[in-house]
Amino acid sequence: MPTSLPESLADSWQLAGTKTGESTVLIASINAETTLYEPTEPTALAARSASAIPLRSLFVVDLSISPPLSAVGIPPESAFSKAAPKARDQFIDTVESEGLTVDGTRETLAFEAPNGTEGRWYVLETTHPLSDDVQAEADIEAEANGHVPAEAHVAVWPTDSSFAVAGGTLPRPDGLESMPEELTAETTVDPDGARDTISTLIQALDLEGGESDG
Repeated sequence: MPTSLPESLADSWQLAGTKTGESTVLIASINAETTLYEPTEPTALAARSASAIPLRSLFVVDLSISPPLSAVGIPPESAFSKAAPKARDQFIDTVESEGLTVDGTRETLAFEAPNGTEGRWYVLETTHPLSDDVQAEADIEAEANGHVPAEAHVAVWPTDSSFAVAGGTLPRPDGLESMPEELTAETTVDPDGARDTISTLIQALDLEGGESDG
């Protein structure tokens, strides 16, 4: 079931869709449902994306683990070093299946999660595809410039019984400078503000991470 946004973001963000995926950590199978949110007033550039992943997005991942970690005697914190990069990689698989390109991990940071545990915060370098119509209209070569440079933030942390995953995406202002003005005239990006919004989402969450009884 999609996670509700915190009250401070509910008026300016709306549901954009959900994505599902599966992976394994140690002996556990993990089903991940990613709920995507987009601004209620997207820019003209964002509206011309070729991907179901919004150019600016927030996301929360609902994890269902089988068998439950508690049933096999594995505390989430003890499995975290393996679970965190797995969660990042599964996010990468999800967005790449929707046309985004992930060029690598720019930063890996430790941070204090909402529940007081230490989590991992990944900053990924990405590019976001534009529609073929936009590329033709602006005389853009698809292979060279038909993408918007962007970044994705993926935060992962252990809970009492599982793991929590959340984050967001945003276009990079330096990348927009190299694009045709007709595509970016109505697009302004405050990267610090966008990152603060992602942080606000993460710090407002109190996720236990679902465990399957199956």
